[in-house]
Amino acid sequence: MQAMVVTEFGHQPEIQEIEQPEPSPDEVLIRVEAAGVCRTDLKIRDGHVPDVPLPCILGHELAGTVAAVGSAVAAVTPGDRGVPYGYVSCGKCIYCVDGRTSLCADLGIRYGFGPAGGYSEYVVVPERLFIPIGANTPMDGAAVATCSMVTPYRALVRRAKARAGETVVVVGAGGGVGLHAVQVAARIGARVIAVDTDSRREELMRAQGAAEVVLTDADGFADAVIDITGGRGAAVVVDLVAAEQSMKDGVACLEVGGRLALVGYRPGVDFHAVVPDLVFREIEVYGSHWASIIDVREVLAMIEQGLLEPLVMRTYPLAKAVQALEELESGETIGRTVLTP
Repeated sequence: MQAMVVTEFGHQPEIQEIEQPEPSPDEVLIRVEAAGVCRTDLKIRDGHVPDVPLPCILGHELAGTVAAVGSAVAAVTPGDRGVPYGYVSCGKCIYCVDGRTSLCADLGIRYGFGPAGGYSEYVVVPERLFIPIGANTPMDGAAVATCSMVTPYRALVRRAKARAGETVVVVGAGGGVGLHAVQVAARIGARVIAVDTDSRREELMRAQGAAEVVLTDADGFADAVIDITGGRGAAVVVDLVAAEQSMKDGVACLEVGGRLALVGYRPGVDFHAVVPDLVFREIEVYGSHWASIIDVREVLAMIEQGLLEPLVMRTYPLAKAVQALEELESGETIGRTVLTP
């Protein structure tokens, strides 16, 4: 089969002919029909994500059709449509039992972070981690949902516990994850303030539900949020950028008792805060790492019911994966790009 393979960090993936995987007795073979292109793919390509072995096939957002099943598979049949849960979690450790599968203590492979990923024609997945999708869910939308929708969903719903009527600030709202974060927060019933540096994305941020848009630069956004909220500040800030200024402003623009969810990360960038400020205002700071299998199931169900809508803006064949990555890196990409192997 064909796959786009990273063989050296810092270099673009190359298309290669590799051996097609075969499902073991408890696995299903998925023919990949859509793979999202995520900024994390750039970090993996450039060696900024720990514990990624080479060669590596990118693509942690993927969806497809079951092509074959192992001899012990009972509930999945060829022709079923679905997505793999992106981490092959053990299902037995304290975190898996607690429903926090993205923190699994005995993690197997991560799709898109090693020898198997969506930038290929086929992947195998354990039957227990295959998540079916309904007829109303488009394949490209299902792929995109597995990262760019479930990531902000977990940050907002599970971690920061955003509620209807609260003011939510999304920092980095113009990117693929950011636009979906705006949409999720708006569907919760929050008043959304979208923060970004790119004026080209303002209309799309508003279309996803942003009540206010703050276009920021080196001066930051805290003062603007304080002004918009009449001096009170926001209840929740979701930071998808993780720059020193954005994290500083995120704390500064929170109301008393506010919650900061850190989703973005950058090598060498640390979080700094004035501890008395956190203590006396009872500011809560959360790290939010991707999503649990429960989160993925819930988001896919909401898409099937028409409650959420994945944003797929461009589609390219697998052979143009490098072009898709270059456009994302240059800032040209708005929304999500999907590869169709």
